[in-house]
Amino acid sequence: MNIYYREERLCGSSSGNGSEGSWLDRLSMSRRSRAVRDLFPMAEINTVLYNRHNSIGCSVKAPLGNIMWRNEDLWYSLPCGAGAYIPRNISFTDGRRSFYLVVIGETCEARFWPHSALRERDEAEWFSHRPPTFSDIQAIKVSFDALVAHVCKEDELVGRCRL
Repeated sequence: MNIYYREERLCGSSSGNGSEGSWLDRLSMSRRSRAVRDLFPMAEINTVLYNRHNSIGCSVKAPLGNIMWRNEDLWYSLPCGAGAYIPRNISFTDGRRSFYLVVIGETCEARFWPHSALRERDEAEWFSHRPPTFSDIQAIKVSFDALVAHVCKEDELVGRCRL
Protein backbone atom coordinates (compact mmCIF):
# COMPACT_ATOMS: atom_id res chain seq x y z
CA MET A 1 0.00 0.00 0.00
CA ASN A 2 1.24 3.46 -0.82
CA ILE A 3 0.77 6.74 0.99
CA TYR A 4 0.86 9.99 -0.97
CA TYR A 5 2.50 13.32 -0.09
CA ARG A 6 2.23 16.64 -1.93
CA GLU A 7 5.93 17.38 -1.33
CA GLU A 8 9.08 15.49 -0.50
CA ARG A 9 8.97 16.44 3.19
CA LEU A 10 7.36 15.10 6.35
CA CYS A 11 4.03 16.63 7.38
CA GLY A 12 4.54 16.79 11.15
CA SER A 13 1.34 17.86 12.90
CA SER A 14 -0.37 18.86 9.63
CA SER A 15 -2.58 16.66 7.52
CA GLY A 16 -1.30 15.62 4.11
CA ASN A 17 -3.41 18.47 2.72
CA GLY A 18 -1.53 20.98 4.87
CA SER A 19 -4.29 21.77 7.36
CA GLU A 20 -3.19 21.98 10.97
CA GLY A 21 -4.60 19.55 13.49
CA SER A 22 -6.48 20.59 16.59
CA TRP A 23 -4.69 22.64 19.23
CA LEU A 24 -4.33 19.47 21.30
CA ASP A 25 -2.65 17.70 18.35
CA ARG A 26 -0.24 20.58 17.88
CA LEU A 27 0.48 20.68 21.62
CA SER A 28 1.35 16.97 21.77
CA MET A 29 3.26 16.86 18.47
CA SER A 30 6.78 17.20 19.88
CA ARG A 31 6.06 14.46 22.43
CA ARG A 32 4.58 12.25 19.72
CA SER A 33 7.54 12.86 17.37
CA ARG A 34 9.95 11.97 20.16
CA ALA A 35 7.96 8.79 20.90
CA VAL A 36 8.08 7.75 17.23
CA ARG A 37 11.82 8.43 17.05
CA ASP A 38 12.43 6.41 20.24
CA LEU A 39 10.03 3.53 19.50
CA PHE A 40 11.01 3.02 15.85
CA PRO A 41 14.81 3.21 15.44
CA MET A 42 15.98 3.82 11.88
CA ALA A 43 18.27 0.76 12.09
CA GLU A 44 15.24 -1.49 12.62
CA ILE A 45 13.20 0.29 9.96
CA ASN A 46 16.05 -0.17 7.46
CA THR A 47 16.34 -3.86 8.46
CA VAL A 48 12.75 -4.27 7.31
CA LEU A 49 12.96 -2.08 4.20
CA TYR A 50 16.20 -3.63 2.95
CA ASN A 51 15.75 -7.20 4.16
CA ARG A 52 18.00 -9.89 2.72
CA HIS A 53 15.20 -12.14 1.51
CA ASN A 54 13.77 -9.40 -0.75
CA SER A 55 10.22 -9.54 0.53
CA ILE A 56 7.81 -6.59 0.38
CA GLY A 57 5.18 -7.72 2.86
CA CYS A 58 3.99 -10.32 5.34
CA SER A 59 1.36 -11.19 7.91
CA VAL A 60 2.21 -11.42 11.61
CA LYS A 61 0.23 -12.08 14.77
CA ALA A 62 -0.28 -8.51 15.95
CA PRO A 63 -3.05 -5.89 16.22
CA LEU A 64 -2.16 -4.55 12.75
CA GLY A 65 -0.94 -7.83 11.30
CA ASN A 66 -1.08 -7.20 7.54
CA ILE A 67 2.11 -5.38 6.67
CA MET A 68 3.67 -4.16 3.41
CA TRP A 69 6.62 -1.92 2.70
CA ARG A 70 8.18 0.14 -0.06
CA ASN A 71 11.95 0.66 -0.04
CA GLU A 72 12.10 3.15 -2.93
CA ASP A 73 10.52 6.56 -3.20
CA LEU A 74 9.07 7.99 -6.41
CA TRP A 75 6.92 10.70 -7.94
CA TYR A 76 3.56 9.65 -9.36
CA SER A 77 0.63 11.22 -11.24
CA LEU A 78 -2.64 10.49 -9.48
CA PRO A 79 -5.85 9.70 -11.40
CA CYS A 80 -7.18 13.13 -10.36
CA GLY A 81 -4.25 14.75 -12.20
CA ALA A 82 -2.28 15.88 -9.15
CA GLY A 83 1.36 14.98 -8.72
CA ALA A 84 2.23 12.97 -5.63
CA TYR A 85 5.36 11.86 -3.87
CA ILE A 86 5.34 8.26 -2.61
CA PRO A 87 7.95 7.95 0.15
CA ARG A 88 9.62 4.85 1.53
CA ASN A 89 7.18 3.44 4.06
CA ILE A 90 5.96 0.50 6.08
CA SER A 91 2.17 0.14 6.11
CA PHE A 92 0.21 -1.64 8.82
CA THR A 93 -3.46 -2.58 8.57
CA ASP A 94 -6.05 -4.73 10.25
CA GLY A 95 -8.36 -4.45 7.23
CA ARG A 96 -10.27 -1.50 8.68
CA ARG A 97 -7.55 1.00 9.58
CA SER A 98 -4.26 1.79 7.86
CA PHE A 99 -1.19 3.24 9.55
CA TYR A 100 2.20 4.07 8.08
CA LEU A 101 5.77 4.62 9.19
CA VAL A 102 6.96 7.07 6.55
CA VAL A 103 10.67 7.61 5.92
CA ILE A 104 11.95 10.69 4.11
CA GLY A 105 15.71 11.13 4.26
CA GLU A 106 16.78 9.65 7.58
CA THR A 107 13.69 10.79 9.48
CA CYS A 108 10.51 8.88 10.21
CA GLU A 109 6.95 9.86 11.10
CA ALA A 110 3.82 7.84 11.82
CA ARG A 111 0.61 8.53 9.87
CA PHE A 112 -3.02 7.38 9.89
CA TRP A 113 -4.84 7.45 6.55
CA PRO A 114 -8.63 7.09 6.91
CA HIS A 115 -9.27 6.99 3.15
CA SER A 116 -6.69 4.36 2.18
CA ALA A 117 -9.31 1.72 1.34
CA LEU A 118 -11.36 3.90 -1.02
CA ARG A 119 -11.20 2.97 -4.69
CA GLU A 120 -12.45 6.34 -5.95
CA ARG A 121 -10.97 9.41 -4.22
CA ASP A 122 -11.11 13.12 -4.81
CA GLU A 123 -7.83 15.02 -4.62
CA ALA A 124 -8.19 15.93 -0.93
CA GLU A 125 -8.76 12.27 0.03
CA TRP A 126 -5.47 11.21 -1.59
CA PHE A 127 -3.66 13.39 0.95
CA SER A 128 -6.01 13.06 3.96
CA HIS A 129 -3.50 11.28 6.21
CA ARG A 130 -2.78 12.70 9.66
CA PRO A 131 -0.75 11.86 12.80
CA PRO A 132 -2.08 8.87 14.76
CA THR A 133 -3.09 8.93 18.42
CA PHE A 134 -0.75 7.68 21.16
CA SER A 135 -2.78 4.48 21.56
CA ASP A 136 -2.48 3.86 17.81
CA ILE A 137 1.29 4.40 18.03
CA GLN A 138 1.38 1.67 20.69
CA ALA A 139 -0.51 -0.73 18.37
CA ILE A 140 1.93 0.12 15.57
CA LYS A 141 4.83 -0.58 17.96
CA VAL A 142 3.51 -4.06 18.89
CA SER A 143 3.05 -4.85 15.19
CA PHE A 144 6.45 -3.38 14.30
CA ASP A 145 8.22 -5.50 16.92
CA ALA A 146 6.52 -8.64 15.55
CA LEU A 147 7.54 -7.57 12.04
CA VAL A 148 11.20 -7.03 12.96
CA ALA A 149 11.32 -10.45 14.65
CA HIS A 150 9.74 -12.04 11.55
CA VAL A 151 12.12 -10.31 9.12
CA CYS A 152 15.17 -11.27 11.21
CA LYS A 153 13.99 -14.88 11.31
CA GLU A 154 13.56 -14.91 7.52
CA ASP A 155 16.90 -13.16 7.00
CA GLU A 156 18.64 -15.80 9.13
CA LEU A 157 17.43 -18.42 6.66
CA VAL A 158 19.29 -16.68 3.82
CA GLY A 159 22.21 -15.20 5.70
CA ARG A 160 22.33 -13.13 8.83
CA CYS A 161 20.04 -10.56 10.44
CA ARG A 162 21.51 -7.05 10.43
CA LEU A 163 20.46 -6.24 14.01
